[in-house]
Amino acid sequence: MAKETITLGKSELRKDAWAKVTGAAQYVADIPHDGVLYGAIVRSTIHHGQLLSVNVSAAKEVQGVVKVITSDDIPGDKAFGALIHDQPPLVVELVRHLGEPIALVIAETEAVAKEAAELVEIEYEPIEPVHDPVDAVSPEASRLYAEGNLISHYEIKDGDIENGLAEADIVLEENFSVPLASPAYMETENAVARWNDDDTLTVWVSSQHPFIDQMEIAAVLGIEPEKVQVKSAVVGGAFGGKEDASIAILASLGAWVVKGAVKLVNTRQESFWAHPKRHPAQFQLKLGAKSDGTIVALKAKANVDTGAFASYGPAVGIILTETLAGSYHVPNVDLETIVAYTNGPLAGAVRGFGSPQSHFAIESMIDMLAAKLGMDPVEVRRKNILREGDKMFTGVVVNETANSLPESLKRAEEILKQFEAIEPEPGKVAGSGMALVMQSMGLGAKVPDDSTQGLEWLPDGSVRVHLGSPDLGQGLTMTAEQITAETLEVPYDKIKTVDIDTWESPNGNVTCASRMTYMVGNALVDAAEQLKSQMLIQAARLLNQPQENLSYQNGELRISGGEKIAVKEIVSRAADDGIELKTEATFSFPYPEETTPQHLPIGMPHVMFCFGAQIARVEVDPDLGTVAVTHMTAIHDVGRVISRQGVEGQIEGGASMGLGYALFENMTLKENDQWVDSFTEYLLPTTKDMPPEFKNIILEIPEASGPFGAKGIGEVTVPPTAPAIANAIYHATGVRVKSLPITPEKFMAINTNGT
Repeated sequence: MAKETITLGKSELRKDAWAKVTGAAQYVADIPHDGVLYGAIVRSTIHHGQLLSVNVSAAKEVQGVVKVITSDDIPGDKAFGALIHDQPPLVVELVRHLGEPIALVIAETEAVAKEAAELVEIEYEPIEPVHDPVDAVSPEASRLYAEGNLISHYEIKDGDIENGLAEADIVLEENFSVPLASPAYMETENAVARWNDDDTLTVWVSSQHPFIDQMEIAAVLGIEPEKVQVKSAVVGGAFGGKEDASIAILASLGAWVVKGAVKLVNTRQESFWAHPKRHPAQFQLKLGAKSDGTIVALKAKANVDTGAFASYGPAVGIILTETLAGSYHVPNVDLETIVAYTNGPLAGAVRGFGSPQSHFAIESMIDMLAAKLGMDPVEVRRKNILREGDKMFTGVVVNETANSLPESLKRAEEILKQFEAIEPEPGKVAGSGMALVMQSMGLGAKVPDDSTQGLEWLPDGSVRVHLGSPDLGQGLTMTAEQITAETLEVPYDKIKTVDIDTWESPNGNVTCASRMTYMVGNALVDAAEQLKSQMLIQAARLLNQPQENLSYQNGELRISGGEKIAVKEIVSRAADDGIELKTEATFSFPYPEETTPQHLPIGMPHVMFCFGAQIARVEVDPDLGTVAVTHMTAIHDVGRVISRQGVEGQIEGGASMGLGYALFENMTLKENDQWVDSFTEYLLPTTKDMPPEFKNIILEIPEASGPFGAKGIGEVTVPPTAPAIANAIYHATGVRVKSLPITPEKFMAINTNGT
């Protein structure tokens, strides 16, 4: 019989829930500050051009304006960036996208700042913009950078692609495309910065990486990082998009210039124009298979559009490439990915990080192969899935967690049969489809990936978690507290977490890459074990007992002979002696040299993966092309459930994001040559668009190196949704839409013309 857990696997009450639902929680823009000034950004009105002049004289004359700042006022680095320093806080010479910051107005009120910003006169020499990643790398394209528009070019080959294609009984060639998509978080980007009397800077951020913010702010201001204190407030959603530090940098620049406090909050339009999106991409796939459905070759090319700045584009290109073959063992591959600059809004880290793009292509292709062969799509997948011990085309050997794939397929097959037995509404046609998913964990080989977390036992017996990585709303704090409670064998309500402050907190690294439960959890398990050891040392001293006579069990100190003592008695007496029971532990993502291929570029390969499947049932109106997703089941292996409520929330939220990607979301250029920039035009799924019947099936195949066997869940929930819906639409109608989103217009065009 399994041991009863204290909190592991249970749905505990989130300790921030009441504050959030009542409005008491303080996001950055809610925190009160005395004497705060307000910033307004003057943004480019063109996509591409030489900046000839910036006339701020009229703006400076507006009553209440304190300062108008341009790039000339930047004391340190003129550019920053996640991987490449190519993003200027304020334009220096060349405008590269519509909405790029050119000047910053600081005023006594927000209204005055915005009024003055309208009066800044900018003169440009326009340059023909480029908006297509294929066109961008042609010799004729306008250059965004002197060295050209190509950022990254990845080529991975394994086996012999020509022989593989020659051996195939059938070769399919198809093209796919996916759009520019917004993370669409509720809280727009914002920051408050205050220059202090001691020549230090305090910055309040809504961010995924406060410690990186600290470094980038310091570099732009030309001061030591130790003089920059970054504090993380409640975050109103991020999904990868708040790995961009531009607003924090601009607020800090304003505070440094005026030697005061500056608040900067983006409008929704500014958020659309100037902050990271999911990368658009175009795919060309050639898939070879035997007549029995065995896949023997995959040749693929992806052109990825990272917009005006690199952001995380090169890293997105890596994961997109590594997941192009999906969850399948393919003996012969030739994969090429080109990441290019264009004059679009920067594309960066958004939930899935290249995997939603690649999975739409490969999972659609698998169903197309099945249709061509007259086979069941489930059976084609079963023949080709990765299994424990298989070597991927990167050279990585898949571990035992791949055993979730056959189980996912078994469950999916049963669910598809159930869905297919449901009669459609009158006038509609129904269909069901599925998709498998493989999502990487971690930042990739040869990339430093450490996470430090801290614990402190307080005199009243409670435990304080010094979390070094921000909770973005996904429940990382709750997960950290449950892992701590389970390891220390104390009640969940005895664990409390403090907010991140880069002057006080350990550096837990950026919250991203489906690795936070894994990284934070492992660090906290280690820290908790160290804390137990510290307590036993103090108990031996205070009780004048040999340490071998003492043990720790069920949250209590045990003395040989049977006596039990509450831990708080030891901790409080140690505190009376001026001794704190406090510890930190660092966990590093494992890339063992003996099993991690070393021949690939930095960031490759990833060695740990999450697997799962999603199944969708749709009803389509064939006369209108409208699609309703009526049923969905998500099957995901999490290794071990830490917080059941947290896992379920991640799955359902990810599926919602995937549904929007499939059917609605597209940030396009309008007829007026401006980007879609509001939620009246950029359509998101509402509760009415979500399937009325949604079911989670959570598998637990332990990851041996994870805390209690746990691994990631944050990103893997998004990639399979769109291809599952696309496959279901084809099953219902015979119409294959190969570009997202699948709109009624696209459906009807193919249904009418057959192409």
